[in-house]
Amino acid sequence: MLSRFSDVLQTAADVLAPPATRLEDFEYHWKMILNFYQNYDDNSKVHIEDTRIPHHLHQMLQLIVDEEKEQHGGTVGPCLEAIVQRSVCVLDALTALAAADRPPGARALALTTGTALLRRTRQPCVNSAHVYRPLQRMLIQCNENPASPTEKEEVELLLTLCGLVRKEPGLANIFTTPFVEDRASLLSIPEDIQKLIPIKTKVQTPKKNPLFEVELPANPFKNVSIVRTNGSDCNTTHSSLADDASYKSQKTVYEDNDKFLLIDLLLSYLNSADNQVVLRACEGIMIVSSLPEDDIANLVTSCSPACETIVEKLVEKYKCIPDDTDPTDVDNLNITWAYVAHDYGDKSFNRFHGYRELTSFFSWLDYCDTLMKECHPDIAVHLSRTFRAGFLEAAAEAGGARRAALCAALLAKTLKVVDAPHLLIEFSNWLVGEGEVSEWPLLHTLISNCLTDNYDLTLETLRFFETIIEKGTEHMIHRLVLSRVCTRGYLAHHAPHSPPPTDDDERDRLNDLSTWRERERNREAMKQLQHEGHVNEQINDILTHEGVDITDHNESENIHRIINSFLLLLPRAILSDPVGSDYNHYIHDAHRHYQLWLDITSTFNWPTDHNYIDNTASSTHSYDSRPEADIHLDEAYQSIKTDKPNSIEKIGNYWTEEKCQFTQKLVLKSKDSISMPEEEFDEGPFLKMVFTLLSTMPTQPYQVNLHLTSIISKLALMPHPNLHEYLLNPMLQTGKKTPTLFKILQDLARRLTMEIPRIRNYKRIIENTRLQLMSEDPSYDERDDHNQLVESLIVLEEFCKELAAIAFVKYQHSMHIHR
Repeated sequence: MLSRFSDVLQTAADVLAPPATRLEDFEYHWKMILNFYQNYDDNSKVHIEDTRIPHHLHQMLQLIVDEEKEQHGGTVGPCLEAIVQRSVCVLDALTALAAADRPPGARALALTTGTALLRRTRQPCVNSAHVYRPLQRMLIQCNENPASPTEKEEVELLLTLCGLVRKEPGLANIFTTPFVEDRASLLSIPEDIQKLIPIKTKVQTPKKNPLFEVELPANPFKNVSIVRTNGSDCNTTHSSLADDASYKSQKTVYEDNDKFLLIDLLLSYLNSADNQVVLRACEGIMIVSSLPEDDIANLVTSCSPACETIVEKLVEKYKCIPDDTDPTDVDNLNITWAYVAHDYGDKSFNRFHGYRELTSFFSWLDYCDTLMKECHPDIAVHLSRTFRAGFLEAAAEAGGARRAALCAALLAKTLKVVDAPHLLIEFSNWLVGEGEVSEWPLLHTLISNCLTDNYDLTLETLRFFETIIEKGTEHMIHRLVLSRVCTRGYLAHHAPHSPPPTDDDERDRLNDLSTWRERERNREAMKQLQHEGHVNEQINDILTHEGVDITDHNESENIHRIINSFLLLLPRAILSDPVGSDYNHYIHDAHRHYQLWLDITSTFNWPTDHNYIDNTASSTHSYDSRPEADIHLDEAYQSIKTDKPNSIEKIGNYWTEEKCQFTQKLVLKSKDSISMPEEEFDEGPFLKMVFTLLSTMPTQPYQVNLHLTSIISKLALMPHPNLHEYLLNPMLQTGKKTPTLFKILQDLARRLTMEIPRIRNYKRIIENTRLQLMSEDPSYDERDDHNQLVESLIVLEEFCKELAAIAFVKYQHSMHIHR
């Protein structure tokens, strides 16, 4: 009964005094704000949060949001219309509050309210002059003082405007300078606002800011049109845009000194001490850069230093990395550009020396890579070229050997983590060049680094080359490896192809003693013979298990001989582990890795015919016909011949001076078969370096040999017919002076066969060394009593198993294709 009586009284009150409309409430809160400032005392120290101003602004914003929910057909409600028509000058007032910051905290409140108005309204009407002009004034005031206490609010406003430009690219017209008015008038507070809100302050102009004062170079784009228009709109001026809501059909002409205000302001926040501010600025740059309009992309690349600033920041972070950082720590980092470590604020925390600098560098590198993948293609091209000129060229200028090793590790990790296509292309062109082969100074520097006596530098450079092969483009792999191999210059064209050797010839080729009667007199030869029989049985089992018909002599003979050649390269007497169950593991890995390479090279224009000869690569084949072009390589390789006595020539001397008591001997061409002088095949600087290091394995550390054989395995896995033929065909008819992988392995096997038995208790040492290497005990690496000769034997033994498995897997794949 009482509630009904209350309802009746309320109804009667509403009839006599109807409730205020939403617009009346809106104007009421505006008048309360004006009343506050008309009675404001400049000596008051009260913070704005302790006043009613935040409440009134919040209520005005809420009224606009509520009325938008009731609007249909995209119409503007009365509250928002009051702002657009400037009957309620709330945006101008916010600009004045941001400039004066009175009472204290008004600047942050004004920026937050302006951001909320743009975010919470579906139609912020930014195209209206009474909306975008206050926003322009507010933007001009952003970042006047570095490390501003309101930089979070400033960057949020910029990020919000970037989102609006993404929805409607035509709004980019509004945020370029110079504007319709000059900068001084933009910074001044309108007279009518000064009358409404009498703030006693002088007209503020920002301190000298290089963001606005810098003289930009001549712009090749004399007239940049931001909005696509018809020809009839070409003469429309910017002033017509101010009062015309149909701005989508307008066109703005920009002069040489124009700048994209949004991008330029966001760039100024990249040096903020607050990591969250930097991340928000990065987001804004990425949003604008990803716009599909060509005109905006041209404006970003030609009227803004965005690309240059981003690369300069990367170079600064790179230079901050300490020279004594351990290169092995570089590859263990997995950082994204939005990564913020929880311990980043703790300056005393360091996982390892250089951790913070490496984290900062690779996080920014990932942002560059992500930006190139997301931005407009024109911006991606410009940014990638700037990346090459600004960063890669500077990174190659290493100091001493320690910095060079770190530089190689950083570049290897850089190439490993980047995915942007344009960046990979520039990385490729930077490394191997685009023109003649003689334009490879960087490549030759890296090769020289591999051939030094500093094995730390050799190891890191080999890791870099391994990454190049894994991540390389078709152009990079061709220039690095295939340029000479494609010509098939390694074949002995002067000699006719000899018929396949018989089983007796094969046995004589694999054994030291020439007759069966002599082998019977030698106990080691008998054991070797049993070993050969066991290996042959295993090969037959593998071929049968993998579906190869061993009864078909024509089908299985060649692959059987190839596998036999690799597996029987070393004699049984010095093997650490004869071919056993682990060989199946190599076959499984070879299947997986070969399929990966098939996927990687599926888009490459590689031939499938083994007889393919590249007659178009005259520039890369010029070394074969012009030996004088190799003069610049003499210094690198001459040092190897003089400083490292265990070269290929020295290995040959070992074999001619003394004979081995064991059984292994792989036949070379007879010295009696003298032929006409032949043209020596040049395998190229990279393969020459690989073969040189392979021949000196017994004098190199285990890790160097491990990465070296890993590089060769990856090359052998590549589905290129000529490279396969050159690396994996032991029976290839080549010239006497032509280096091949199998010839180097033969020489290496001879040396190990001669030197290993000279070690006292060599069999026990071989067994213990294998157990320690296979256990991967970290303490073993720290010991100084390594026997590099035995370690190289074990690496070579496992490497031969891997090569045999690769050859079989590629053979099996080709058989499936032809069936």
